[in-house]
Amino acid sequence: MDDYLAIVSACLAVIVAVYVVRWYNDPLRAIPTVGGSSLPVLSYLGAWRMRGDCRDVLEEAYRKYAGSAFKIAYLDRWMVVVSGRNMWRGLGNGRTSCRAPTQSRRRYLFEPSILADEYHVTAVKEMLVRKRSTILRGVIDEVAVAVGDHTVADENEWSSVEVMPAMRRIVARASNRAIVGLPLCRDEDYLALVFNLAAGFMKSTFILRFFPRFLKPIVALFVNVLKQDTYRAVSYLLPIIEERQRAVVELGEGWNEKPNDLLQSFLDKATAKNEPIFTVVQRLLLISFVSIDSTSMSFQTATHALYHLAEKQEIVGPLRDEIEANVASDGWTSTALGKMWKLDSLLREILRFHGVGLLSMGRIAVKDITLSDGTRIPEGTLLTAQAYAMHHDGALCDNARTFDPFRFARMRPIAGSGSDGQSANAKCLFTTTSAEYIPFGYGQYSCSPGRYLASNELKAILACIVLNYDMKLGGDGSRPSDVYTATSIMPAPHGRILFKKRGGSV
Repeated sequence: MDDYLAIVSACLAVIVAVYVVRWYNDPLRAIPTVGGSSLPVLSYLGAWRMRGDCRDVLEEAYRKYAGSAFKIAYLDRWMVVVSGRNMWRGLGNGRTSCRAPTQSRRRYLFEPSILADEYHVTAVKEMLVRKRSTILRGVIDEVAVAVGDHTVADENEWSSVEVMPAMRRIVARASNRAIVGLPLCRDEDYLALVFNLAAGFMKSTFILRFFPRFLKPIVALFVNVLKQDTYRAVSYLLPIIEERQRAVVELGEGWNEKPNDLLQSFLDKATAKNEPIFTVVQRLLLISFVSIDSTSMSFQTATHALYHLAEKQEIVGPLRDEIEANVASDGWTSTALGKMWKLDSLLREILRFHGVGLLSMGRIAVKDITLSDGTRIPEGTLLTAQAYAMHHDGALCDNARTFDPFRFARMRPIAGSGSDGQSANAKCLFTTTSAEYIPFGYGQYSCSPGRYLASNELKAILACIVLNYDMKLGGDGSRPSDVYTATSIMPAPHGRILFKKRGGSV
């Protein structure tokens, strides 16, 4: 027994010694730690602390490490946070990737052929660039119907609506009009399947984090629910796919009513590759999952906007006048939406003031990197940037702690003067990124071209609501407080607004 205990003790001593040596030689050890200790084991306490008062910790770190970098603890690794508007410059040229973290996890969950030939990525880009105006017409049409379905009210009395669930359903329907088209985009069970898929994927990848690489394929067999979800999705999509395949055979180039949605783009490419329907559907679910990030940003931004509109009645009138004038002039088109400067300013100010996260631009280093201040970042390190703290920096934005809905609309005439008026004017747009405004990323790290479709979708939703409804808050009339969880920010999830249908609504 004594020999056995001696062997166990020796093994433990070796393991501890190896762990300590690796910690001591880790390049990340030189980077300051915030929120807790960088010492082995104690760092886990910091990871748990960051689930609570993360906002205060990161704002203090922004002031202390401006123009530099620091790290925060996750349960399974460190994340390096760059702090300051110039820190991301010089990280291009293939040094970082936004896809590498999810690519390594997807290979255990998705069909190998999907990762070997990512034609779905090309199809999405082609659709958003070449067919954006056609797709937008369908999205605007769906918005009008969805708003009526989920903000039920009449002209004679106020009706209470739980805002975030309503916005989530409206955005989901509008987005899926572009992905799967009618009638499936209105099927609540299918939309629930897509959202549950995202939750299941996140759960599976979270579990896989805690296992070494050689065990991940085995563990994935037990935690991966994607195949079952794909088979469920096939039951919804198969009748639609078969009907479209028959139309292609029977009508060919004469199919004048061929759908302009992502599903059809996938089918066109899959036919040439003789790809099975199961794989096509899984590709569609992958894109639906990826779009959840954009969808979440959209319905949360819409919820923030409606809380402000219901609280501050004085901003509704100018918005309504602008929307009515542009719709009367150009109809419900991207041209009209593009001229709604005040509405665009409201959306930009919401992402600046509220945001959807304390951090932005999550990436992984695919090569060793040396930052501009000399900080060494080894390959495989998670990187992100301070967003919330920078957006509230008074040195970068006047009255940064005050919500000013028309801030950027007022700046447009100023920005528009001079020889470079048009390009300067564009700097005030909701979708335009800069070193000081990074909810969509920045430069080559920006989300494109999806943010342009999301912008028009959001404007269509809010314009439709402002024209057709009066709104107010119940109770004391105060806007419900935002909710902060770790690095995430969201509007009050159960907040309600009173709606009343306007006479002569559009």
